[in-house]
Amino acid sequence: MTSETTDRGRAADGGSGWKGEPGDTSTLLGRPAVGYLDAAADTLGTVKREILRRLGAEPGRRLLDVGCGNGTDVLEIAGRVGPSGEAVGVDVNERAIEEAQARSTGTGVPASFLTASAYALPFPDGHFDGVRSERMVQHLADPAGAIAELVRVTKPGGRVLVADPDHGMWAPDLDDRDATRTVLTWWFDNIRNPWIGRRLSGLLRAAGLLEVQVKPMPVVLDGIAAADGLTGFSDAVRRAGEVGVLPPDRVRALTDNIAEREADGGFLMYGVIILAEGRKEG
Repeated sequence: MTSETTDRGRAADGGSGWKGEPGDTSTLLGRPAVGYLDAAADTLGTVKREILRRLGAEPGRRLLDVGCGNGTDVLEIAGRVGPSGEAVGVDVNERAIEEAQARSTGTGVPASFLTASAYALPFPDGHFDGVRSERMVQHLADPAGAIAELVRVTKPGGRVLVADPDHGMWAPDLDDRDATRTVLTWWFDNIRNPWIGRRLSGLLRAAGLLEVQVKPMPVVLDGIAAADGLTGFSDAVRRAGEVGVLPPDRVRALTDNIAEREADGGFLMYGVIILAEGRKEG
């Protein structure tokens, strides 16, 4: 479940883009997936560090990353759990797993990677001390089913942590509010669960987890390059004009407004990633 797997190239049909399970995720937002995920990792460094802190990546622990992408986070976990621990990453994308395995070669850390579906994890019940998933559930047809599977492989008393953006909360600083709202809504509706962030707490409680906590983590995208890197915002504006979501004059005005903000160093786009976690009973 590589992060941000929606194929924006299919959004040009007027908004009926890809809404199924991840398939060919070799390109993301029109760029090679590996480069996209690396850039996202830099942007979301604070979020990732908080996930690791809450997951308890300490020596001797068994930890699983579902939707691990190119494996960067698993390698970080492996370095923390050490040779007495276990760090495993799974992803439905075979290319991502191949890249993760290549990156792990020669590192000397106890990381392993498997191609697997979030709905059918190849591990026994209660195997892991903690399980994490970051920016994966937003793409799934059955979020509850996947979370139940994360809970199944977590040992009693272990923790499950799920982090996903709420795409209804992106806020670029632009003048035309109506046009901006229109573009953002259309663009992110190409993701199966664009508002999944606000649902995570309820999903974890429904899966039987106890002590469910939620922490909204702010994301500040400073400059249009950062906004494009994580959300493809410029591409969204352009394609909205191409398919008639916005008329050409509104697209030109919005594009000019972005350029004006960028020229004076003032383009900012704000968002939020929701971290939800809970403890398995036992």
